[in-house]
Amino acid sequence: MSDYHYKPLPWTRLKRGVPCYLPKPAARTPLDASSPAINAMTDFRQLAPVSISRDASLDEANRVMTLCKVHYLLVSDEQRQLLGVVTEAGTRGHRPLAAAHAMGIRPGELVVGDVMINKHDDAEVMHLKDLAGAKVGNVVATLKALGTPNCLVVEHDESDNHLLCGIFLLSQIEQRLGREPQTDQVAHTFSQVVSSLGR
Repeated sequence: MSDYHYKPLPWTRLKRGVPCYLPKPAARTPLDASSPAINAMTDFRQLAPVSISRDASLDEANRVMTLCKVHYLLVSDEQRQLLGVVTEAGTRGHRPLAAAHAMGIRPGELVVGDVMINKHDDAEVMHLKDLAGAKVGNVVATLKALGTPNCLVVEHDESDNHLLCGIFLLSQIEQRLGREPQTDQVAHTFSQVVSSLGR
């Protein structure tokens, strides 16, 4: 189809000496326990998750988390298939040192695949269709019942494969609800490291 019948849009030039600011983040929708559950989900369909290769170094993983201001990275292969998750707890402190010692290598030789939490075929996830009509209070109750600070949300494609839609983060939800994050409970379950993906 020819584009010749479309008229150009008006345009101008930035003026020298006139500041041009970055946009402010949009204000989040107010949240309470009776809000729709979907409002509390980090939606990967609108905000792509930060991912990394299993062959990346731990230094690279830490740089990416710092730059993107996140505390975890999804680990995927070339086909964008989920392999697991790597967290700050796995890339800093005593855990990588213990992993290197167990493998008989230097800590600097570790890669993401050595410290990531592997994705299990029977990982506990929520299904997007089950969120219809659900409330934020239902999500919090589910996370506490599972004993996990996070839970992935999936749907199915036409081949019945899982498609990752988002994630619920208990600490983020409680912060938005104006509650004090339950760090003792999260720290205990975090030592098991994101049970929705595996241990």
